[in-house]
Amino acid sequence: MSKKRLLFIPVSSPQGIGEYMRSLLLAQSLESECLGSLTIHFVLNKHTNYAKNCPYDTTLLERSATKERDKVCEVIADFKPDIVIFDCAGRAAHMKAAKKVGAKVVFISQHAKKRAKGLKLNRINLIDSHWVVQPDYCIEPLSWAEKAKIDMFSLAMPKNVGPYIAFSSACDTKQVLKKYQLDEQGYFIVSAGSGGHVLDNQNCADVFFAAAEQISLQTGLKAVVVFGPNYNKALPVSNTVINLDTLENSEFLSLMEQAKFALLSAGDTLLQAIAVKTPAVACAISKDQTQRLASCATTGVVIKANFEIEDIINKASALLIEPHFNQLLEKYSLLESAHSYEEITQGVKSMLMVADR
Repeated sequence: MSKKRLLFIPVSSPQGIGEYMRSLLLAQSLESECLGSLTIHFVLNKHTNYAKNCPYDTTLLERSATKERDKVCEVIADFKPDIVIFDCAGRAAHMKAAKKVGAKVVFISQHAKKRAKGLKLNRINLIDSHWVVQPDYCIEPLSWAEKAKIDMFSLAMPKNVGPYIAFSSACDTKQVLKKYQLDEQGYFIVSAGSGGHVLDNQNCADVFFAAAEQISLQTGLKAVVVFGPNYNKALPVSNTVINLDTLENSEFLSLMEQAKFALLSAGDTLLQAIAVKTPAVACAISKDQTQRLASCATTGVVIKANFEIEDIINKASALLIEPHFNQLLEKYSLLESAHSYEEITQGVKSMLMVADR
């Protein structure tokens, strides 16, 4: 395979991080499978803490890419990518710029409103693959109007493929447990996403930490709290909680898989917990998480908590009481294992193989 050029343009803000982490994992996965044959570039908001640590060449913007019409078009024209991967980001003008330089266009969405953007009429003939990183039970079906548009025009059919997850090996998991001096099922893991979310004038990571301290004291389980790269304060000191600013994706998933349970926001990490069959208590901490959490709760794969320390503690206690705990585990065993790692990674690789500049 000749040297190919990949451009990643995820939604990028000081609040969320899921789109960037998914793009980073995809970039690293493709790089490991296509040794020495890729040139990878990212476009990120410079006001995010993670932007300065991106391991790839990066163009830094004042705002998220969707709001930087002309600048992103310039980057595309200069970089001349073979494939542009828009993760919940991108304008029609950006996709037209990609097509102008002969690039394939991938659009990744994760809820109905974002999916609908990929079906706007100004996207006709602009998107080659549209993957929806949600399981079927987390997102409403296409409306009759959306189906009619797809039938009438050259719009890419959105495909629900589930969360993008790279599972850890048993050896890697064992090493991670040893690194943090943890025993399988002897701890719970906590994450409020990027660490930049504020709700009711409270930093969400601070609220989760306070709840974790109390849950740890009540249950005797160790707590591992991952504050996130956008958390902009010193980590609190605790005798009962292991506080981490951030974790590599693979380490986080290893710890999630072996945890007794998880306390999470209702972003991508919730779907990761379900995929690795770790029972979870979750709170919606941003507007795009409310419907996802409601769908997961209705399906019976998560315990929904209000964004209040007392309710979080009570829901965690209820989760651990039988038969609730085993009922969740049984529910996971009945679900179809929906995750998109293989489909998206191999799909992009196939595009790379046929790309011809």
